[in-house]
Amino acid sequence: MGLSRLKVLFVFPNIDGTYRESYSFGLAAIVSTTKEDGYNPRVIYVNTRSEYQDVLNEINTFKPQVVGFSSVSSQFYFVNELAVLIKKDYPHITTVCGGVHPTINPACVLEGKGLDGVFVGEADHAFIEFLGKVENESDYKDTDNFAYSENGKLVVNRLKPLIADLDILPFPDKEISPYKEYVEWNNFSPFYFTRGCPYLCSYCSNHAIAETYGLKRNNPRYRSPGLCVSEIEEVINKIPTSLVYVGDDTFGLNRKWRKEFLAEYRRRISKEFVCVLRVDVISDEFMRDLKEAGCCRISFGLESGNDYVRKEIMHRNMSNKQIIKAFDIVHRYGMKTNAINIIGVPGETEEMIWDTIRLNRRVKPTVSGVNIFYPYKGTKLGDKCFEEGLVDEELYYSFSKERRETVLKYSEEFKERLVYYHQNWHCLVYPFNMKYRLKKLLRILRVLGFVSTLKRSVLSVVKKYRYNSA
Repeated sequence: MGLSRLKVLFVFPNIDGTYRESYSFGLAAIVSTTKEDGYNPRVIYVNTRSEYQDVLNEINTFKPQVVGFSSVSSQFYFVNELAVLIKKDYPHITTVCGGVHPTINPACVLEGKGLDGVFVGEADHAFIEFLGKVENESDYKDTDNFAYSENGKLVVNRLKPLIADLDILPFPDKEISPYKEYVEWNNFSPFYFTRGCPYLCSYCSNHAIAETYGLKRNNPRYRSPGLCVSEIEEVINKIPTSLVYVGDDTFGLNRKWRKEFLAEYRRRISKEFVCVLRVDVISDEFMRDLKEAGCCRISFGLESGNDYVRKEIMHRNMSNKQIIKAFDIVHRYGMKTNAINIIGVPGETEEMIWDTIRLNRRVKPTVSGVNIFYPYKGTKLGDKCFEEGLVDEELYYSFSKERRETVLKYSEEFKERLVYYHQNWHCLVYPFNMKYRLKKLLRILRVLGFVSTLKRSVLSVVKKYRYNSA
């Protein structure tokens, strides 16, 4: 298809994000579909409010008919803020938003005055339908998966069925989006090959997405193993990298798919890779297959070391015994491990946080990280927090420090303790790791400029010594 006259500017806000170099696979998928259908897209990432003007400048030069945002919950405030600015200067531009946040909380379209509507669920095909209507100047409000405000009330159109065959979709775009910068920043090439997750963790959006589609579970759908490896080949031939990262939470669930993928990967790719697994899929057979294919590290969602918190609050049906066994098996095969944890969920005490620290010390992950709980609207635990008045809503709607601070109405002392645990997690899990402590000290010194100063001082002393000795 020839290039359409219609131009689309995609905007991805990452205000005060954890990582400056960020890359959205959801956005990249939509960009690929848009390009494949002949439209003319551009992407701009916004890392600070001062970059709002960059977006307006881009609009002035590019002259798009549509501006599409992609947003998570903690960034939607900035989406609204920027959309209002765009509408003020360019009222003729159609502004929309997609992503996880509007999917599980479509009523967000009622919160601001800058968006014409939002997309709910998988919008790969619905968005193309929408662009066609905008291009033909016809009414786009009846587009599938579209939600909008009418006389102050929410209207949500019917949803297209979830895409069963992911092979029909193009690979996520890695040219127009800053994939290369992401690889250079993180020192690995990330990939996601599946959509959906069958588990019902209370803090996660997967169960909310399932409910959006009237499903009990959002069962995973897989791209065929051969195509997955082809995507990896395509990327690593263009962008040098030493490590491949397969980020799908459901990587290990389908035994047939994973065996085919690992065999294909072993045959065609010569680089080590990292994957994400649940502890309850670990077995000696699986570990042998992973090892032979080149897996060098596995990330686990440990989440909590307290059985009550993990099962009753988080709805993760696994035991400490299972977690310990899984880590022991992986370490026996010589692979490194990452442990991902969450603290600050409602009902959790400081002693329960220490249960998590103690379990991390027991399983000895190579790297242990922690996030502070964030209540996503539309999730079971997030909605419970709002219903029970646990959320500081004034803070919530302008909050950008997702997973690094809390928005719950805890005492100031407990808030400070959560930040303390977040900032000092590695030292608490590895109290005798002097190598890590030395690296942290050197980073601090480097920031303060002491390292370079010390280096100059040492060189000066050495020079004087050589001169005096001559």
